[in-house]
Amino acid sequence: MTVSKVQKSLAALALVAAAGLTLSACATPEPEPTKTSTPTESPIGGDVVAPVELNYQDINGQTIELKVGQVININYGGVNDGEITVEIADPNVVEYGAAEMKDGVQYSAHLTALSGGESKVAFKFNGGDTKELTVQVLLG
Repeated sequence: MTVSKVQKSLAALALVAAAGLTLSACATPEPEPTKTSTPTESPIGGDVVAPVELNYQDINGQTIELKVGQVININYGGVNDGEITVEIADPNVVEYGAAEMKDGVQYSAHLTALSGGESKVAFKFNGGDTKELTVQVLLG
């Protein structure tokens, strides 16, 4: 091969290489497959049910339905929790928690639903009239 033919061959090879680079630079890249998140089996927060808010003054013999784990927050409206006597007919169904200050946070007095069933809850303020509430706890 002569020098002239080698130069032409190299020039042709250079043109093909340059064209290939140009075409590859203009080519549209293939999109990456979209990633989908795998759904969780339960919503964020699980089966959290909002508490029921109840003012002591409004307790008048009503029946309140709760789910297991649900809470009734009781607002005594300035009455000291220590001045209230609470009696629960069936402590297996519902339990009482007194108002308290814990780690700088004020917690309300509350009733927590423990298991399915029904229980009467009697509140008595310093020798006053008894106020009664019926709590029905539903399963599921």
